[in-house]
Amino acid sequence: MPDLERSYRRLLCAYPGSYRRERGLEILTTLLDAAEPGQVRPSRGEAAYLLVNGLRYRFVPPTWIGRLAAGLVAIWAAVVLSGAGALAVWAFANPEEPDLAAFSDDLVGRPASFALELPGDDLLDMAYAYRTYGEFQDFAEEGWDGGRPAPMGQSRVYAQVTETPTVLADAYEHLTSAGWRTGALSQGGVDSQAGVHSPHGVFWAYQDGVLLRVSGYDNQTGVTVSAYPIEPSGVLAGAVAGFAIGLIVVWQGMTWMAHRVARTPMPIRRLILLLGLPALIACGVNTLDNVLSMVPDPDTASVLFAADYLYPLANQIANPLAVSVIALALIGSLSLIAGAARMSRLRPVNAAASTGEAAGN
Repeated sequence: MPDLERSYRRLLCAYPGSYRRERGLEILTTLLDAAEPGQVRPSRGEAAYLLVNGLRYRFVPPTWIGRLAAGLVAIWAAVVLSGAGALAVWAFANPEEPDLAAFSDDLVGRPASFALELPGDDLLDMAYAYRTYGEFQDFAEEGWDGGRPAPMGQSRVYAQVTETPTVLADAYEHLTSAGWRTGALSQGGVDSQAGVHSPHGVFWAYQDGVLLRVSGYDNQTGVTVSAYPIEPSGVLAGAVAGFAIGLIVVWQGMTWMAHRVARTPMPIRRLILLLGLPALIACGVNTLDNVLSMVPDPDTASVLFAADYLYPLANQIANPLAVSVIALALIGSLSLIAGAARMSRLRPVNAAASTGEAAGN
């Protein structure tokens, strides 16, 4: 194989494989026919033209509708896959839920009235539901500037505790003297409904990968001790990697699909547009819901936890309507594209000649 032809073939690799199969030989023949006598390598202009057009064919949909559809679907998929990336890192780190029942009872000086288990076995359930627990709404107001908790663990509630401020002060002193890193003994977070500070005291303490939150409640007649693992590191990096992979792969897939749609007959294109419109709306609405649900509520002192990065994926499991609509529209559109391609292959190349042959027979 001559060097010039080999170089042209390498440059044509910028185009998708399907495009090369259909038009690669035609383009290669045209380039070789137009080459100067004795030319052994493509000119810079030819190389740039082939690379730019090949990449444009891979990554730029042919119409504005195709670009809009590719953008909406790719961004939705990227946000959801960011949750998958975060989940992979979290599951690999596998933070263990602390069980400090005896230690907690000794700290308060009495057995617990009851215990509350935070969802932790199912990470997606935890990521979807954890914000219903009020202690995370007031996190930024509670005098702790260390590592943030993974919202999974156990809370032990001690009812009818007399002298709650004294119990909190003694617990604070005990943990500090035992080597725990303690935050400030705060007067509590912000009441999100009344907009004022609640009357209970609260403090956080850390040791050996475990975060304790000790707080008074119910007009200082009760104490709650909650234990959480520290949220794993690298979850944000996993979310960013998942977002980037989803954006690139799905955008390219949607570009491929847009080129196929552009080559179908107009009635098929209209049917695909009609079928895909609910899916595009679902992509936009679901993406907005994912992002707004992750952003901390400005009316509270809540902050962004690592568990929030799992939310876009958890939302699809808890509310599968959007992903179902998108999947059905995608399956229907691909079926129509495949059907149109099959009919195109079955159609005679020269209808007039075929008709003439049939009449002669």
